[in-house]
Amino acid sequence: MKSLLVVAAFLFLAACQRSDVKVLIGATALVAPGAQPIEDSVIVIERGRIRSVGMRRDVPIPQDSERTDLTGKWVRPADGARIAVGERADILVLDHPGDSTATASRHLVDDRWR
Repeated sequence: MKSLLVVAAFLFLAACQRSDVKVLIGATALVAPGAQPIEDSVIVIERGRIRSVGMRRDVPIPQDSERTDLTGKWVRPADGARIAVGERADILVLDHPGDSTATASRHLVDDRWR
């Protein structure tokens, strides 16, 4: 009985741990000034850096990731630079592509939502 409780506690704690990988799914991504938007995008972020970015059909979604559905939203880099592999994750979530930084509904910096 005691070993069963230990196993149950271990499984509970493992399930509560926060994933190091975040995935933004379904938004239209404005990855760089002048670049074509990527519709139905997937952006994989690991430890605050962009690991992959592209169309949903082309980017595998890691199994043990924290997923955020952004269908119908737009994302763009907060600093005006670019969303690219290896870059620091600083991403604004917008309701419309022309929205300003001040009207962003969410802001992901490194691996935390603000």
